[in-house]
Amino acid sequence: MRTIKFDEISIFLVVSLILSTIFIKNGDYIFMCLATFGILFILVQQQYKPGVFSIILVNHILQVIAAVLLANYLNKDINERSPYISKALVVSLVGIIFLFIPLIIYQRSLPTLTLNKLKEYAQEFSIGKVLYCYIIALVATSLLSAVAFVFGSITQIIISLIKIKWFFFLLFGFMVFLKQEKKRVFYLLVLFEFLSGFFSFFSDFKTVIYYLIILYVTFIEKVNLKSLLLAFTAGIFLVFIGLFWTSIKNDYRAFLNSGSQTQEIDVSQNDAYNKLYDLSSSVDQDVLANSTISLLDRLQYIYHFSKAIETVPDKIPFQNGNNWLDNLEFSTTPRFLNPDKPKINNSIKTTKYTGIRYLGADKGVSFSLGYFAEAYIDFGFLGMPIFLLGIGFLYTIIANYLKKNSSDNPLFAYAVLGSFFMEFYGFEMDGTYLIGRLFSSFLTYFILIKFFFPSILEFIKVRDEPEYY
Repeated sequence: MRTIKFDEISIFLVVSLILSTIFIKNGDYIFMCLATFGILFILVQQQYKPGVFSIILVNHILQVIAAVLLANYLNKDINERSPYISKALVVSLVGIIFLFIPLIIYQRSLPTLTLNKLKEYAQEFSIGKVLYCYIIALVATSLLSAVAFVFGSITQIIISLIKIKWFFFLLFGFMVFLKQEKKRVFYLLVLFEFLSGFFSFFSDFKTVIYYLIILYVTFIEKVNLKSLLLAFTAGIFLVFIGLFWTSIKNDYRAFLNSGSQTQEIDVSQNDAYNKLYDLSSSVDQDVLANSTISLLDRLQYIYHFSKAIETVPDKIPFQNGNNWLDNLEFSTTPRFLNPDKPKINNSIKTTKYTGIRYLGADKGVSFSLGYFAEAYIDFGFLGMPIFLLGIGFLYTIIANYLKKNSSDNPLFAYAVLGSFFMEFYGFEMDGTYLIGRLFSSFLTYFILIKFFFPSILEFIKVRDEPEYY
């Protein structure tokens, strides 16, 4: 096992930052979050091993610590909004630790590679042919996205197929980094994915950023002052983008659906971008400042957990696994076998266990309870970490299968793992959605491995003839 190395300056700065949080308001909870993240990150992210699990860790911690940052921004005690937020935070951190124990074991089980060895593996593939595959996948997935919800019985499979684009994006990114070729093309593709992501209800522009971070983290060998400054700069940029999007998204989404309160886009892409430009022009410092509360509130996801603690078991008894059995049954029963199967509506479950009346899918919105809270509702404080440990082991079983069966080339396997697991970065994920996406994604990748990856590997393999791509 080769862990990421920290130089003396970076160790001093990181440790000083974490320790200094103890002296600010609600600082003990910020300290717990940062310390948990620091320890888990060092254990999870090892040199030249898949970075996707580290991104999942980052987002889970971020959605926990945001509740403390929101309280501090409002100059309030952490439990001002609910008496159980601090308890939900501590239990969530424990749950995150249990979730990542199997992933740490998995990362340690992977062969230790060097940068030179990865460069040798990169020489096995044609960077031009990988780019060609990405462009084809980009066009194909754009068409699939347009019809994904038309065929309700196979919608989940279609959505899973869209991941193939990101598989080729990651593989191409690995090739660019290791071969130092086609950098300008790669940057143009990143810009295209970022800008085209704004023609969406669901902040799709951030997806390419997540995959860029996966690429970067995979190749981290050591942390120094330069890398810390880069991470800080990137963080500031992401915060600005988040504030910007928060300030305009409601008006922008209302324009996209022409006020129909659905998640359907009724305007042309050109009109959408014109509206985006108009709304952007009206954003100033005061608007961004007012968006901070909304962004932190949207980002944090332990408030629902705290409300669930208020409700269960005092008002509603523990469900002893019934919720997750329902999640499993709903997710694995094809709609063609059950024509009366209702459309998923996360807000119903959230309203039931929090006591907060939320609008649902019929109004074009969805409020998730979060799968950590669902684990608590079924199994209590003691059973929840054990259940999350089980999810972590399920992840490792799937990861082992994908890596061993997709390709002997680790770069190909890393791209498979990144495109498969990136979807599960959200602490706020509904349990039904989590199981459904795991099931449909695994089925999709099983088919890809059995019938398509061998042909893809043969196509992108470097041959002796000149490369024209």
